[in-house]
Amino acid sequence: MLLRAIFALVIPVVLSAQAPVIHFDKVHHDFGRITPDRKVAAKYRVTNTGNAFLNITQVRPSCGCTYTMLGKWSLAPGEATEIEAMFDPKGLKGGVRKSIEVVCDDPKTPTISLTLEAEVVQEIMPSVESVYFHQALKSTTTRSQIRYASGNGESVQIVDVKAPGAPFLTFAYRPEGKDLVLEVAFDGRKVPAGQFRGVEQATVRFTNPRMSQLPLNIQWELKPAIQARPMELVFEDAAGKESRLKLTLRQAEGKPFRVTGTRPSLQGMRVEGLNQKGSTLELTVILPATLKAGRYSEVLSLSTDDPDQPELTVRVVALLK
Repeated sequence: MLLRAIFALVIPVVLSAQAPVIHFDKVHHDFGRITPDRKVAAKYRVTNTGNAFLNITQVRPSCGCTYTMLGKWSLAPGEATEIEAMFDPKGLKGGVRKSIEVVCDDPKTPTISLTLEAEVVQEIMPSVESVYFHQALKSTTTRSQIRYASGNGESVQIVDVKAPGAPFLTFAYRPEGKDLVLEVAFDGRKVPAGQFRGVEQATVRFTNPRMSQLPLNIQWELKPAIQARPMELVFEDAAGKESRLKLTLRQAEGKPFRVTGTRPSLQGMRVEGLNQKGSTLELTVILPATLKAGRYSEVLSLSTDDPDQPELTVRVVALLK
């Protein structure tokens, strides 16, 4: 009877001790600096250090740029195999970190995450991919610089830079060590009349046969030749009476101009002071007494004889009680 009781205590202990244990020689791999055209692979050695069979049921990469191969899915006690992770950096740049989830029947560690990282460097790395000329002056040249850094230790050399259909853009470049600095010049005087903003696509060609060209997006916007103050007229008044607000128009370069016509979106809105000519015009915008109470959001378009800005628009908001 006593012997039977001893066996009853020992057997569960023995059975509970039979379990697999998953162990990796490492859980992280750093590829360092790699180029986007270079596929790399890392190996993680996995060992069953338990005393029962270890079954690996799933190996799940975090994204499609990582592929895995497992030598054996079931490991006897003391047996080892390898998980090989292949990483394709195509289309990636900068610091990249990926993970691989391994699922098994180890009761204490049913899932474990393997990680890999790399710094994906282009052979030629631009400091920016787009250049913005915001509020550029019509009468001057505005400049901006882009640095093309060497990612492979070789000197960056430009063959040429072309921006079709954009005669107001010119390019100059100079080496700085193994890098190259490109200067983009925007000449507002060469912008065709009537154009105030645009997006140009330039192509920068290099001597590097593996990275022969890169696009450069250039966005520009001219500072208005005629500036309106205020930019938005806000009427707050009682309905049933005529409302007036002052509007000042100023030519940025001091050139005299004239307002040649108006196109209000609200019937009955009119403008006084249209007979003036000068670099600064003082106008009066008038709302009619026929307007009912409510909120109005309108637009006042003004035509001018200034070739650099033949038209400008002013927003008009009315809050009538």
